[in-house]
Amino acid sequence: MSRILPAIFIFVILGPLQAQQPSALPQPTPVSVHASEGPGDAFQFTKVDNELRAEADAIDAQYEKSGMVFHDPGLQAYIDSVGSRVLGGRPVPEKVTYRFLVLNDPSVNAFALPNGSVYITTGLLALLENEAQLAGVLGHETAHVYERHAYLQNRSMRKKTVATEIIAAAAACVPGGYASWLAATATANISALLLVESVYGYSRELESQADRDGLEAMTVAGYNPHAVAATFELLDQDRTLEYEPHPTFYHDHPSLIKRQEEALAFADAHTPANARTGLEKDYVTAVAPAIVSSIDADLESRRLRTAVARATRLVEAFPGDPQYQVLLGESYRALGAKTAVPSYDETPAGENQARNEVLKMTEQDEQKALLKTSLGQEMLKENQAKAEKAFLAAIQSSPQYAPAYRELGFLYQDESRFANAVVNYKHYLQLVADTSLDRLRITRRLAEVEKLQAALPH
Repeated sequence: MSRILPAIFIFVILGPLQAQQPSALPQPTPVSVHASEGPGDAFQFTKVDNELRAEADAIDAQYEKSGMVFHDPGLQAYIDSVGSRVLGGRPVPEKVTYRFLVLNDPSVNAFALPNGSVYITTGLLALLENEAQLAGVLGHETAHVYERHAYLQNRSMRKKTVATEIIAAAAACVPGGYASWLAATATANISALLLVESVYGYSRELESQADRDGLEAMTVAGYNPHAVAATFELLDQDRTLEYEPHPTFYHDHPSLIKRQEEALAFADAHTPANARTGLEKDYVTAVAPAIVSSIDADLESRRLRTAVARATRLVEAFPGDPQYQVLLGESYRALGAKTAVPSYDETPAGENQARNEVLKMTEQDEQKALLKTSLGQEMLKENQAKAEKAFLAAIQSSPQYAPAYRELGFLYQDESRFANAVVNYKHYLQLVADTSLDRLRITRRLAEVEKLQAALPH
């Protein structure tokens, strides 16, 4: 779907949503991928097409060179297995080598280059609920490749004006998120059109064709196409968990509803009785490295509500894992005086004004402004209590897990509970090796807190 920010499938997930079940469906109608209807090998390359193909290769090289490709053997094997199943027996078009790659980026994005490289971000993997939804994404993206949509659109129009707007939006973006891969793309000296297609995607007609082809491909592969309708429902449920610096085409509510309706109609007519959806816990287990990476990036890029939601999901799936408990605690500690879900002013009714105000502030300024309100003060106490609970749960499940003591020390120092901070910093230093890169930092922290504790009146 190559309409990256919310275009391919941008979802904000506040809790698990099960795909619709195929009970009481009409008699399924057999489907097959209509490979003969697309350009396929009948596509005749021109000089302009070959130039675009070379630019796609340049993007691949730039992403790899910049370290943005997420390399995890287990995760890669899982993505490849789903992608291969979706491709099935569809013939590979000329000058296409299908590759499924993960971008280390917390934004909810996916896109396909004309050379066959299909990118899905850690943020999108962190948001999907099951394997069938992943199959739907990959089916849609491989359809763009097979149908030669990038080449066709490149021949028909130029979007240099829109590309300029996107680059400007990236420059104004909150640190992290999709500005990072936009910057990497821009440095690859690619055309304005290819940059735009990676963000805004294709025309409605081409996107609809990719929707249909993707649904057919995943169904032929044995997946339940109801998962795609559930995905669009997720997208529509909450589009405002975090502020995006530049609203995009697929924030268009009527378009989401229409696509969801079309996907549901297809699924109702074509879902076989044994269609595969996959269990959410199995999916979370497979993509856990991507979720962890996304949370780390969220914490660095002011996507704190998203960090809380993603860490909560990991803890609910694996309550005994101390790493996930610590991530949840870190997320609540960073959330500070913010609410975990948007207030009314941050929903579509007041989103534009609220976005403009927040994006002008640093994170520290935003927290100071929130603490001037009674709600902000209340939320700070509540979030700190939740952070402490998570850190203590990590220690209870794994007393030798050193990061839990370090993070608990940070929290107690924030709260001016210096004696508690000292105890936890010392416990952390006892557990980590002398060669730990973090040892010097915590040693200095400990000395600082001990001075603060000594200065308190007795």
